[in-house]
Amino acid sequence: MESFESCNWTQFGYKFTQVFEPAVLYELALLEGVRFSALVRLEDRRTEALASLGAMFDQASELSVIELVNVSSALISISRFEPAQSLLRILSERRTTSREDFEIGWLEFLISNRCGRGVNSPAAFEKMGRAVTTREIPISRVLDSCTQAVVWYIKRRELPPAEYERWLKLGTSLSQSSDHIEPGSLSSWYRGIAMVPAANGDSVATRRSMELAREAADRCTGSEAGAAETNMIKTYYESAMKEYVYVQRDMDAAKEAGRSLIALDPAWSVSYGELAEVYLRSKQVEKAAQLYEKAVTVGPPYVAHHLLKAATCRDQCGDLSRAMAHFEKLAGLAPRSRQVMTAGLALAHRLSHPSSTVFKRGLQEIETHVAD
Repeated sequence: MESFESCNWTQFGYKFTQVFEPAVLYELALLEGVRFSALVRLEDRRTEALASLGAMFDQASELSVIELVNVSSALISISRFEPAQSLLRILSERRTTSREDFEIGWLEFLISNRCGRGVNSPAAFEKMGRAVTTREIPISRVLDSCTQAVVWYIKRRELPPAEYERWLKLGTSLSQSSDHIEPGSLSSWYRGIAMVPAANGDSVATRRSMELAREAADRCTGSEAGAAETNMIKTYYESAMKEYVYVQRDMDAAKEAGRSLIALDPAWSVSYGELAEVYLRSKQVEKAAQLYEKAVTVGPPYVAHHLLKAATCRDQCGDLSRAMAHFEKLAGLAPRSRQVMTAGLALAHRLSHPSSTVFKRGLQEIETHVAD
């Protein structure tokens, strides 16, 4: 919301914090009792911000290229990918500068990354790369693209190896000019580059990069810090939790990072789920269940995922009645999930619970849907 309200629509620089997959929007439709298509296509405009964004979308033909980039960014930030893609088609016809090409490539990458498992990411990075060679792109924006190239190559090989190496080399070079780079971009780079030694099990180099990420993030968070700046510290703690679990093997440090993450933003449900995962790996299943349930109480996103994890934990703890209650709620939240229906039915059979008919019907409907 803050990014939307503070945006200068006539200048590049819409501030992204998190971009969710379409499944999150589907879950929201179920929770709010609205048609999924109405959310996806921006037909549902019940809030003032959505009404304002929708009005700008409707007037796309009257907007400048920069305004179109920012409106597309706002749409992508709330997972309205379909209307964003329609604006990108307009942008592709009207673009005239290297900066515009770069920003279009950036948005095309975000959509490909969230909706198509990165199939079109190479083309998007090629477009950004051509723009970078003109030397007309701000250094911080170039470093942003380097970061994403590294992160998504490590995560799921979205770029060819040669392209990854090129962006890695460029980012490493740019990061040496840290005085000319926005602290948020620099912090993201160091968090991203930490994944390289982490993938090789190099705990010392990983921690060194993470410390640099923290130092840069700290420079973002003064007394005037807003949501985007605070997000830099949040993302540091999110990455640190994974580092401590998978690389450092220090579960106490991971828990401390998780608690710090929650303290920064108690209204963000994802943080409770991430800390719950640490406790689960520490074999503290009861504590994990409590945290997953807290995540459900706090709300979207990932309500169904958190509830399923809570149900599984309660089952492991022997608290079968509470596990059953979670599965019954899940039957409505995730009606197309074979995993939910199968696990719910298995537990219902063990308890001779009458809800077994609900899960049987759910599985039958899934089979019918697949057959159609």
